[in-house]
Amino acid sequence: MHSLSEYKIQSKVNTKNRLKAFYAIIAIFLTGSVYAQNESKPILNTLRFESRFDYDCQSYEDTTLNTLGGFSGKYINIAMAGNITDKFSYNFRQRILPNTGMKSIFDGTDWIYLTYEFNKNYSISGGKQVFQIGGFEYDAPPIDVYYWSDFWNNITCYQFGVTATYTDNSGNHNISLQFANSNYTSSPLENLYAYNLIWFGNFEHFKTIYSVNMVEYKRGSYINYIALGNKLVLDNFNCYIDIMNRATDKQEHFFGDDYSVIAKMEWNMNEKWNLFAKGGYDVNKAQTIDANGNPIYIPESEYWDIFVTPGTEYHYYGIGAEYFPINDSKDVRLHTFFAVKNAGTNEFHFNMGLTWRVNFMKYIKL
Repeated sequence: MHSLSEYKIQSKVNTKNRLKAFYAIIAIFLTGSVYAQNESKPILNTLRFESRFDYDCQSYEDTTLNTLGGFSGKYINIAMAGNITDKFSYNFRQRILPNTGMKSIFDGTDWIYLTYEFNKNYSISGGKQVFQIGGFEYDAPPIDVYYWSDFWNNITCYQFGVTATYTDNSGNHNISLQFANSNYTSSPLENLYAYNLIWFGNFEHFKTIYSVNMVEYKRGSYINYIALGNKLVLDNFNCYIDIMNRATDKQEHFFGDDYSVIAKMEWNMNEKWNLFAKGGYDVNKAQTIDANGNPIYIPESEYWDIFVTPGTEYHYYGIGAEYFPINDSKDVRLHTFFAVKNAGTNEFHFNMGLTWRVNFMKYIKL
């Protein structure tokens, strides 16, 4: 008979062997299933978890307001993408949100859509998608945006719809036409729609995200966006400037009454350090004065632009730095910035934080 100590040792060995066998089965399942349904394209090519943790400190020029500060979590995201067949692919990103105030199971879903590729040039997709508006601030993942324009802060940027896309043979340019629910809707059955035309251009040192949008804000009435995102890319330096004009046919001036300008410069000092400066200006002078130049009151239900509301004149600017402690990886990032913005009174905003991403595909050995 074995002694008790021998039994414990043998039990640990058996347990380790069973765990090894279990892990081996999981590995076989993962590596096998990745290509199980498609010999040429993986059914899972993206599986990522990401989150951000910040310390915020905000103070105000008006001394009657207290300085506010504390730790907070910004995002919890899970992203998946892959191929079902050679023609069908899927994309999915979910934000983990509390249930309070949610109206639909999709409220925390940024996007979930299926794409059919007719060939390398033409495709069509349907589902919940990014509402296609031009500009590089708008296009950036929210987890990577530290301080922002009034438009970015208020815009509703995910809607259900369908998108047809043309991609040129080089893969550097694509043009998409999107038909979607208007981002003025609070429910999907309001019969309000948007028509968005967008061009993503990629030249050697210059990138574009240009769009023209017709967004229905009430039945039969539209607000037009012309959004021009321009980005210069050099070896270790890049900068962009976004210019957006918003207008309806009811405005006295189509250009210059309701617009945003956003600019950012970034210097990649080396693989570990980035320095950046960013600023912007949002203004909406539409619906603020009558024909005689007198101020007028407009109820919120009658706003043409609900994202940069009438009477807004908002500016912000700041500087910051990013540090990536892991060699040859952007999966862990430390950041800090200082920004000034006017939201009724000048606000001074200091922030430092930690962003981390886990790309599970790195650990699935094919």
